[in-house]
Amino acid sequence: MGLRNPSPAPARIAIGLVLLLLGSLAVSGAIWLAAPAQYNETVLRHTWDVLRAESGDDSWDPSGHALAHVRSRAAGPLYATVFFKHGVRYQYPPSALFALAAMQWIEPARVVVDDQAYKGSRPAINDLAGWFFLLLTAAACAALLEIGLRRRGIPCGGTALLALRVAAVFALTLTFYPVVKAFTLGQIQTWVNGAFALALLCWATGRKAACGLLVAFVCLIKPHYGLLLLWAALRCEWRFVHACGGAIAAGVAVSIAVLGWENHVDYLRVLSFLSERGESYYPNQSINGVLNRLMSVSSPQDYNNVYWREAHFPPFTPLVYAGTLASSLLILGAALARRRRDNDEGRVLDFCTMVLSLTIASPIAWEHHYGVLLPIFAVLFVRSPADNSRLAWLVLFYLLAANFIQAANALAPTVLNVGQSYLLAAALGALVLLHLRPAALAAGQGAREPAPASMAAIPAGARTAA
Repeated sequence: MGLRNPSPAPARIAIGLVLLLLGSLAVSGAIWLAAPAQYNETVLRHTWDVLRAESGDDSWDPSGHALAHVRSRAAGPLYATVFFKHGVRYQYPPSALFALAAMQWIEPARVVVDDQAYKGSRPAINDLAGWFFLLLTAAACAALLEIGLRRRGIPCGGTALLALRVAAVFALTLTFYPVVKAFTLGQIQTWVNGAFALALLCWATGRKAACGLLVAFVCLIKPHYGLLLLWAALRCEWRFVHACGGAIAAGVAVSIAVLGWENHVDYLRVLSFLSERGESYYPNQSINGVLNRLMSVSSPQDYNNVYWREAHFPPFTPLVYAGTLASSLLILGAALARRRRDNDEGRVLDFCTMVLSLTIASPIAWEHHYGVLLPIFAVLFVRSPADNSRLAWLVLFYLLAANFIQAANALAPTVLNVGQSYLLAAALGALVLLHLRPAALAAGQGAREPAPASMAAIPAGARTAA
């Protein structure tokens, strides 16, 4: 990665990926051996659960309640009844209900909506879908890596080395905590992570319309990613804008026709409520989470930190709200105003910057939301020049993001509980690297990388990322 001598590069890159995997496994091993029993859970437990198809119902249980309410045609808007009255945390837009409805249409008895009451066979359809999107994530990351290497003039190095690199990427995916955590929770975020990884691959290869369709799919589940439309419009990426905007409009129109206008308007109350309060529970790896957890030092009952309380949200706090709003505006403003770099042909780094900024800037950014980081790391590793310092930081951020460090919860009762936000720190570090221009590229070092056929030729010294 970032090697100047092309001849040994394929082997050295493969070895580097294997060493990264071994390093991540070593961190997990150290946690398991050194931490007290109540703090020694590691990412590998979740890896094992993925392989066994043992997932929960984190998304599907509230979705089941919401879908049952809609189908029963009970009185009262969806969110006023399910979210505010009954305290069921269905926080997705109405359009996200089509995911559960589609799985139930295939075979209702094999869809998990309550993991305690589920009597069907394993793997459930939820698990099969989760496996598909997890494999899609891994395959897209491997493709991003290989395409990026070719564009830098680094050859395949033979079938054996190619197979080793691909196998290493798949193993890194299965040991990347946000990705496997999404699966074991039973989270629709697994779908989002896979769709984003493929969208990034489409963007990197010049398929902007296909990327737009995939982002539209994400937006119908996570509406805040709709800001990518503004980002793309500011850059005159009209193929993306037309495909994404058109698909979102069609999806919302169908959702309104099937689920009703009232339920969509009612969803705005949920968005307002969540943006005002956020979450204090430690998996919320956002600036809002940091601020709410600092409040928990003086008021642990109001701002729960290490224990999940289903129907509880932190109270509205002007200081937390102001800090969240200011940080979100700063992060998103920097991403929207990011100037085009001559080393970012195709705006791949720019696209990654906006997606990661949208994730971090959200008041609620759960650990599993950072599954979008994995393909971004693939892009960053490929584009890292011969800069040992930058590469070392990148490895550090990866290891922080890839592992579950439960021992950080020992800091919960103190102001040092900012240490619980190590995943946020890793994401912010990656965001800084996306914003910074690599010194070697700025100096014109490195091999010229040809653009995909759909792009114009690259000026001398410029390189395209995967």
